[in-house]
Amino acid sequence: MVAAAAQADTTARDTTARRDTTARRDTTARDTTAAYLPVFALPSPAGPLPAGARYSFTVDSMVLSNVQTLSDLLAHVPGVFVARGGFFGQAEPVMFGGRGAAGLEIYWDGLPYVPLGRDSVFLDPARISLAPLERVDVVVLPAALRVYLVTARQRSTAPATHIRVATGQFSTATYRASYARRWRSGLGLSLFADYNNNDGVANSASGPFNSVDIWLNAQWVPNPRFGVSYQLGNSSWKRNESTDGRTDHFKYHRRDGILRAFVARRADGLGPRAELTLQSVTADRDTAIPARSVKQAMLALSNSWGRAHAGLTLRASDDDARPWQVEADFAWRPLRPFRFAADARHARYRGGISGDRAHVAAGLTLPLGFSAHGDAAWGKDLQAPALATDTLQETVDVSGAVRWDRSWAVVEVGGARRDAFAPLGRPAGLKPLGGLNPGLRSDYLTVHGSIRPLPGVYLGGWYMNPLAGGGNDFEPPYHARLSTTFYSKFWRVYRSGIFALRAEAAMESWSRGLGGRDSLGVALALPGASFIEFNVEVRVAGVTIYWIQRNTQAMRGGYVPGLDYPKRFQFYGVHWVFTN
Repeated sequence: MVAAAAQADTTARDTTARRDTTARRDTTARDTTAAYLPVFALPSPAGPLPAGARYSFTVDSMVLSNVQTLSDLLAHVPGVFVARGGFFGQAEPVMFGGRGAAGLEIYWDGLPYVPLGRDSVFLDPARISLAPLERVDVVVLPAALRVYLVTARQRSTAPATHIRVATGQFSTATYRASYARRWRSGLGLSLFADYNNNDGVANSASGPFNSVDIWLNAQWVPNPRFGVSYQLGNSSWKRNESTDGRTDHFKYHRRDGILRAFVARRADGLGPRAELTLQSVTADRDTAIPARSVKQAMLALSNSWGRAHAGLTLRASDDDARPWQVEADFAWRPLRPFRFAADARHARYRGGISGDRAHVAAGLTLPLGFSAHGDAAWGKDLQAPALATDTLQETVDVSGAVRWDRSWAVVEVGGARRDAFAPLGRPAGLKPLGGLNPGLRSDYLTVHGSIRPLPGVYLGGWYMNPLAGGGNDFEPPYHARLSTTFYSKFWRVYRSGIFALRAEAAMESWSRGLGGRDSLGVALALPGASFIEFNVEVRVAGVTIYWIQRNTQAMRGGYVPGLDYPKRFQFYGVHWVFTN
């Protein structure tokens, strides 16, 4: 038997696998179409709420208006009195309901905006930058405002850039810029910067002012069921003493760090949801008080259905003045014409003191465009936990209104009854004002609305009047804000919608009233006054050019007894929005 021997493979090489010379490189362009990604839920009270219960201000309403500060924006809410210590840069505390500091609550992305430093009792809304905000919601209670600030939420993967530059009299300068970017993975990064400066006015209450605000927001929201974000805000501002000594020297720095995370069962906004928020706030560099830091945590649990919403919020803080609180809210539409909402809070304060409050609102839709809504608020709570002298005050306040809605008109007539109240503290920056007088139980009439008598012409405003000789500090009789506005996109040289022109003439007026008391406890009279302003905005695509003049008729009075306001103060600038 012969052993098998290896033999050479004589099979020819297979040439059929030769490279296909007909193939061409894929020249399909990369998909650059912008995608819209999920974001955090709107941090504002969930509905259904009664008609007229909430005012919403979007980015457009902040640009195409006279709004330069948060106080300017709140002045559009009926019954609000902005106690301006001077022109842009001076103190602008908001007075509402005769409650002093207790008349204003501010929430930033659902978390209470903690007052620190010299403003540990009174918040000055004008010092909160509008640069990082996309929306402001205001819920009006019978004797208090709840203001919800919403950080801009970038949805599109197309990067967005905002630039705002303005100048004016007294070397006023404003520079604002932002850049926001989202990636398809859900990652996002936003940066906001806001710089303001002026040299003040000689021989007046308006001293030199400077502020710098920088916000950084990083987020990862890969889907509508989960997301996490971190914000870091740095705010510093300085107000020098006026040349006549009527305002204080004020130097302040605040740093906020906010970590948020949420989980949700469904992607359509309904169903159960949980959100955890951790915050650290530090205030320092104040020339009057030492540095202070506060940390707080919030856990919000909620569930939303097609016609109802329920939520429970737990808050804890290392601040001895207010260590923890629990809050519940509920909204329901049992039938199409009816809407009902309620919220309640139990808080624990220093020394084992407990405070409670509750609020209910109801609305009814009627035929022919009419509707009615009412509110009732009860409280037995502290107004300024930072003050050791604060004690519990019990109040019951009610309000109601009838509303008529049409495509060309919205008119609302209402009334309110507010209990007696003794405000504490004084607004920093208003040196002649030593405090507020105790308020009496009073009844009020309010009217507000807007009418479009002609295409592009709008008449609007609000009116508030204490009845039967009532009215407390900064609630002057016959207080009104009226405006005439022309708004049109008539210039067809540009494609439809790209051009807009808005011109407004507005007047705020009030009769003589009460203006608090001085440092010796002597009551101050608030003289009657009327202030007229003009503002014009021209928009072409993403560019808005604006001009504003205040105190146009050279009114010699002011908003606060002893403090004046510059005559015919004007500033102008450009706001530019673009994507790249």
